[in-house]
Amino acid sequence: MSIILSLSHNGDGLYAAGPEGMFRVRDAGALEDVIQPQKFLYACCALDDRVLVGGAPHGVAYSQDAGAQWQGAWMDQVDSPVVALAPAPDARESQIVLAGTEDRGVLRSGNNGEGWYVCNFGLHSLHVLHLCWAPPYPPDAWPRWRLAFACTDEGIYRSPAEGRGWRRCAGAEGVFQVAAVDAAFHRTRIVLAGTEDAGLWFSDDKGHAFQRLEAAPTRVNALLALRAGGFLLSDDVALWHSEDGRQWQRLADQDPCLVLYETDDQIWAGGQDGVCAVERAWDAPA
Repeated sequence: MSIILSLSHNGDGLYAAGPEGMFRVRDAGALEDVIQPQKFLYACCALDDRVLVGGAPHGVAYSQDAGAQWQGAWMDQVDSPVVALAPAPDARESQIVLAGTEDRGVLRSGNNGEGWYVCNFGLHSLHVLHLCWAPPYPPDAWPRWRLAFACTDEGIYRSPAEGRGWRRCAGAEGVFQVAAVDAAFHRTRIVLAGTEDAGLWFSDDKGHAFQRLEAAPTRVNALLALRAGGFLLSDDVALWHSEDGRQWQRLADQDPCLVLYETDDQIWAGGQDGVCAVERAWDAPA
């Protein structure tokens, strides 16, 4: 089976990417090859009218016909591998996508990934492992910031300026490889961030400062904020569920994974053995 590091969905279906290539996910997790141009593939990002792939040697490449043809993006003289892609929650209107690179920091696109500019103001580390966004602000909020978070090899960074500039979040120490923002963020103010070996970190002040949760797994490989509320987490042995981000319960008979992704009707897990659906055991009646 293929190792999966990234999952993303649009009208053409669910895409999966990893070191062995890119795939379209069919029923029951079956994988169908999609030819793509990267020699080293780390991430995929499906938008309304195109799909992007991040890796090397092309940095970011995009296809507007479900992978039949590809074009390399303009990369602002950056030749570092792209390891993470994150579209803004309103990317359909804003066309904003962020990319994390292996050693050149954050790249920002305002045209759905066709052109990229370096946006590293405030970053102390240029090794960016993961990027994510807060949900859109309510329609009556002003100003309506687009808030993004970046995980690096030495801490977490916060950007209220759509990824144009960054400020290091207080308290967080370690190699951060994944983060998730609560679906009800504008009420709960909760952000979670996971490390390779220094545990799970929690913020309830919109990501300004984090503290380590002692009663949580030490290793965090995947993290997902559920649309209906709560979180899923994978360490190296199992999946875990939390209703509030603070207290965690191990799920029985659920294998660990490397990435978690939610579509309208299903939660998917990608890992060492391809892609599978996640059973919503936490919704079962007691």
